[in-house]
Amino acid sequence: MTNKNSNNSDKMSTPNFFCKSTYIFIFLLGIFLSVSAQNSPKKINFRADRLEYDEAYLPGVDRFKGNVVFTHDQTTGYCDSAHFYKDRNYMEGFGERIRIDLNDSLTLYGKHLTYDADRKIITISRNVILRDNNSALYTDSLVYHTNTEHGYYLTGGRMVSKDNILTSLIGNYYTNLNRIILEGTVKLVNNSYQMTCDSLSYNTETETAYFISRTKLMSEENIIYTNSGWYNTKRDVTLLVDSVELHKKAQFLTGDSIYYDKNLRFGIGHQNIVVIDSSKNYIIKGNYLEHYELGGTSVVTDSSLVILIENEDSLYLHADTIKIFFDSLQEPQHIQAYNKVKFYRNDMQGACDSLSYLTHDSILIMYYNPVIWSGMNQLSADTIRFYIEDSSNIRVHLIKSGFIVSSLFEETEFNQIKGLTITGYIKNQELKRVDVNGNAECLYYIQEEDSSLVGINSSATSEMRIFLENNEVTSITFFNSPDGILHPDSMLTQKERLLRDFRWLIQYRALSPKDIFHTPIPRYKVIPEEEN
Repeated sequence: MTNKNSNNSDKMSTPNFFCKSTYIFIFLLGIFLSVSAQNSPKKINFRADRLEYDEAYLPGVDRFKGNVVFTHDQTTGYCDSAHFYKDRNYMEGFGERIRIDLNDSLTLYGKHLTYDADRKIITISRNVILRDNNSALYTDSLVYHTNTEHGYYLTGGRMVSKDNILTSLIGNYYTNLNRIILEGTVKLVNNSYQMTCDSLSYNTETETAYFISRTKLMSEENIIYTNSGWYNTKRDVTLLVDSVELHKKAQFLTGDSIYYDKNLRFGIGHQNIVVIDSSKNYIIKGNYLEHYELGGTSVVTDSSLVILIENEDSLYLHADTIKIFFDSLQEPQHIQAYNKVKFYRNDMQGACDSLSYLTHDSILIMYYNPVIWSGMNQLSADTIRFYIEDSSNIRVHLIKSGFIVSSLFEETEFNQIKGLTITGYIKNQELKRVDVNGNAECLYYIQEEDSSLVGINSSATSEMRIFLENNEVTSITFFNSPDGILHPDSMLTQKERLLRDFRWLIQYRALSPKDIFHTPIPRYKVIPEEEN
């Protein structure tokens, strides 16, 4: 009984086993077919007025004629006729105006096309146009990858946007990024500039050109060269980077980078900025420059330097900040310098903390501990105003606490003049005449013709006029009851040989143009007694 029941149980379970296995097999087969269907390339679909097939003429090729419409993925195309190679999922289209809608905003036109649907590559030729919402690309032949949304041409092309026309021999257009990279005899033309270079990147949406090779920008006003940077043609704003040069009539500008807004007419330069104007005879240097064309001003900082060229002589001016005001002809009218000011000219050098220079009137005003050196003479006061009449004649006005020092005997002794206000007249780097008004004092050494010392004269009065020759006093005119004494050399101590508030500041004097960048004079006066 047991065996019989057991055999019956086996017989009953066998069909159930095969039934379950069948279900599992069918389920797995369905998954496999589904996956295979998903991985298999999607065929191109066609619609046309008629379909022709001739196995003898074109085996395996469907020929569609009249109002052909073909679709594949997101692409829809229209042509007069088409050949479909079924085994390759490949088509060839013909027509006077083939149109392919690649997406909602991108359309491709031409007269002959091939489409490899498995590889998703369109090749279109003859009067090709690729148009989107922002621009149109014209070329004779274009290859377009629909999966990566990348098209390129190798036989020359022209892109037209709202304000720009770009041409090149080679172009790679990434339509999803609105970006085209142009190579070979590249040119961009708009109302402001004509740009030429070997390669260029351009964003069709923002209308921004990115410079990726040495580029030349030409306009009616100037010529610009740059290695890198960008130019937003819609906003007329540009950033030029790396070996930038600007040529504008008699002006030349160079620097590491320059930002310029043409609408605001405002520019900023960074690092190694040099501006040269050969007609106006000035040079501006610095590592940071701001220029306001409408306001006619420039501000230079960080190693700032202004050079004013005049009759084979130049004035070199340095400060922490230099501000230059220009007239409508871009000629400097007024220069202001702030903090740690020093200047050098062959016949005159100076130092102070602030300075104002009226270029046309040749009037220079110095503030905060100002000092001027000319030849062997040092002039100082609370404020100094001097007039450069020409390269040989200078008139100096020392306002409040005026002091003139002339060195003798290798800077061991000093002629000295001080007063409330002093006017000095300098000719050919020699102090020729001095007018002292208010609390006038002088101490000078009287010498024989062989330079032997006669004595030391000290005088005091309210006013005096002094004439000098070869740095020696030749005559003095005293006004209002002068008090003067001639002292033998041996009768005066070292302290008595110096007038009150005497300072010899030769350590701050610039002996060459390079020296103006070093050893700035303190903002406020420090007299020897205070130092001790």
